[in-house]
Amino acid sequence: MTDAPVESAADFLRPRVETLMKEAETAGYSRSRVLAVLINLLETTELEDTGQ
Repeated sequence: MTDAPVESAADFLRPRVETLMKEAETAGYSRSRVLAVLINLLETTELEDTGQ
């Protein structure tokens, strides 16, 4: 495993998720719908830990 990043995973992901939310809202999706879909994707998509 490599050295841990200085920022937390939440700090790393937060701006990306916010950008995704803004783009989805601009496209006409409600914030609650986008959140529901993201949660569903996380629960049903096989995301393997690659050891990185």
